[in-house]
Amino acid sequence: MAKSSCRCKKAECEECPEWIFTFADLVMLMMGFFVILWVLKPNPDPKGADDSAAVVAANEEWLETVASIRGGFGWVPDPSSSDPVDQAAIRRKQRLNGPGEGGKTNRRAEGTPGTDYEVTGIRPGKDVMVGGRLLFNSGEATLTADTVHALETIVALIRGHRNIFLIKGHTSVDDLPDNATAQQKMDLSIQRAQAVADYLISKGVEPEILRVQGCSTFEPVARRAYTDDVRILNRRVEITATATLVEDLQDRPTTQPTTADTAP
Repeated sequence: MAKSSCRCKKAECEECPEWIFTFADLVMLMMGFFVILWVLKPNPDPKGADDSAAVVAANEEWLETVASIRGGFGWVPDPSSSDPVDQAAIRRKQRLNGPGEGGKTNRRAEGTPGTDYEVTGIRPGKDVMVGGRLLFNSGEATLTADTVHALETIVALIRGHRNIFLIKGHTSVDDLPDNATAQQKMDLSIQRAQAVADYLISKGVEPEILRVQGCSTFEPVARRAYTDDVRILNRRVEITATATLVEDLQDRPTTQPTTADTAP
């Protein structure tokens, strides 16, 4: 008997081929691309007048949308740029913040404990600053009227104490020209600290408790400062009270035995 051959088709695979997934990914990418084009398209003027309020508002909204998309990729608007997208982003930020952005805040001020809420400590430790920052004009080591007024309060706080007080002078990057040497920057910081020390001594503070230090530009409290009202925070002198007494750093006299003590 002859063997019969079966002509039935083999069971087909029910799984989707791999090219289906690639095609779906391409479709999704194209849809996202067209959505972005639709969002970025300028709105037509309904009245035909280029200077109408509706067109101005529509263009402003469109520029802010472009700025928001750029911001999602880490873009930051440049205030000095003439790009309308940059200008629209800055206007939106000003509109959201509104006037009085520098007023009261609920944010807790961070700093070293002291008599001033703006006291700032760069080096962690047990030392405590007195009186906050004493500010100077750019490139100068002369005491200003505000600095003298603050020093009058500091004199009353430290006069008569025997603790060591560190008077640390600082300079900002805008104090001297760009070609200034490191020594010139350090000298200016020392001159500022010495000016404060001289004033304290003239008001009755004992010179032996004061230590003058220059920190140059190495300890800024405001980084990336581009305006004068922020840069002035780095042009400063800070007075720090330590827990070390003057007597702890001085040699103690040793008593020599007398003849009466050594006699038998």
